[in-house]
Amino acid sequence: MARSVIRRPWKSVIAAVALSVGFLVPTAPAAAGELRAAVPPGDYCGPQESFYGGGQYTYAEVQVCLHFEDGGPPEVRVSTRNNSYYWGGAWYNASASYPAHWRAEGAVSKDGQTASYSASLRQESSNGWAGGGQLPAGECGAATATLNFRQNGPYWTGSDYDIDSGERTYQVDVPC
Repeated sequence: MARSVIRRPWKSVIAAVALSVGFLVPTAPAAAGELRAAVPPGDYCGPQESFYGGGQYTYAEVQVCLHFEDGGPPEVRVSTRNNSYYWGGAWYNASASYPAHWRAEGAVSKDGQTASYSASLRQESSNGWAGGGQLPAGECGAATATLNFRQNGPYWTGSDYDIDSGERTYQVDVPC
């Protein structure tokens, strides 16, 4: 006589046995302020935004990110891409000869906590980033970041050519 075997994943078997003898008790969701799952290391960013300076002779794409590493609080980072200037009918990247000087300031708020940040960089290439402060807690969920970005150069250094973003507000989603 053939015998049938029912195969179940071990977790299901253990859960079924534990439930039948009363070991598993349903629990309520974690209350605010209690420990949550750790955030995977990496950068979690708001949307990238494009800015031109006066006369549209300078250009940069800017993004605010929260950088998480194992065990530490998140660092606020501001990055730029395609940092360039227009001259003689063509666009050129920022370089050691024609760097961009930028400063970003703002605040990040999450779960009633707010931390200010300030980042600045002498950028000698088309892409770069600078860190500027830490949040007190590193939990998942949505954060709100404000940004004031101001850049002088590359090449065009008169203040009439500066990039000035004004105050911007972004949402940064951090997964669990």
